[in-house]
Amino acid sequence: MRFSDRPADLRRLRPLRSLLWQALAGTLAFLVPISAVLYFLTVPHGPWQLVLAMQGLIVLAFLAAYVSYLRLGVWVGARGIAERGFFGLSMYIPVEQIGSIVLVNTFQGTSTEAVPQLFLCDERGRQLLRMRGQFWSRSSMLAVSETLDIALEQLTDDVSKAELLASHPGLLYWFERRPILVAVILTSALAVGVGLVAVIWSAV
Repeated sequence: MRFSDRPADLRRLRPLRSLLWQALAGTLAFLVPISAVLYFLTVPHGPWQLVLAMQGLIVLAFLAAYVSYLRLGVWVGARGIAERGFFGLSMYIPVEQIGSIVLVNTFQGTSTEAVPQLFLCDERGRQLLRMRGQFWSRSSMLAVSETLDIALEQLTDDVSKAELLASHPGLLYWFERRPILVAVILTSALAVGVGLVAVIWSAV
């Protein structure tokens, strides 16, 4: 259902505040030394205005990301749950459409540290909404289950993505369920891109 159809009495849950400061720190760590080097090379005789313009674009991009961060969230109440994502995608799910809620700790890549994830599923076990531990606190995840008053299935053992795929395949996105297909698509796209660059370069 549309995000605008959500009830007015929903409680808003916000993502981890540390995300914003991590993004700012990462942007500054990248921008400051690179800009310093570029200004050193371009101010005497080069196009330093281009460096300034690049900085302006990066600042604008960060401000746009900051506005998106302020707008995103999960709204939950006894009658349903709504979500507005980082890129503005939003939806509302009535409680009648939710069949189960699963909380599981998953390993990310080769990391030995497990991160909690909460999945809201339909009656067939397919994912409706996903809250990742990188963005949401465990307390927010538990608040969703308690507010919706739906029994929480909590997996006691930490699992890898492959183990989660084997036990609950409907929880993951299609590209997580078909990594080989994704690899083929990305490799093909890269090959096409390289080919186009080679054709354009030879034409020039």
